[in-house]
Amino acid sequence: MVKGLEGLTEEERKALRGSKFAPLPPNPKPSSSSSTSLPRIAHPGGPVATNKAAALAKFLERKLQEPGGLDSIKPELIELAVKNAKETVHANANLLLGCWHL
Repeated sequence: MVKGLEGLTEEERKALRGSKFAPLPPNPKPSSSSSTSLPRIAHPGGPVATNKAAALAKFLERKLQEPGGLDSIKPELIELAVKNAKETVHANANLLLGCWHL
């Protein structure tokens, strides 16, 4: 034991050990208005890179390899995924070209 702890009771030792591992304070919740009002950027002036289009292409390629693979997919979900991927690609292209207006 460390010098100076000999005079402590077992309860006091437990309390001392426990105080070294006090719980962390809760993280402040980000306000929803700040997260929706500004576009996500990697750093000031930089776009957020996503791989939605590439991921969708690989997913569809895998599904096409399976016999009847596309039968399990709803067409409206594919259309929505393609639309979202296109929007992401266009948004990233606009950011890269400096065409983003707040």
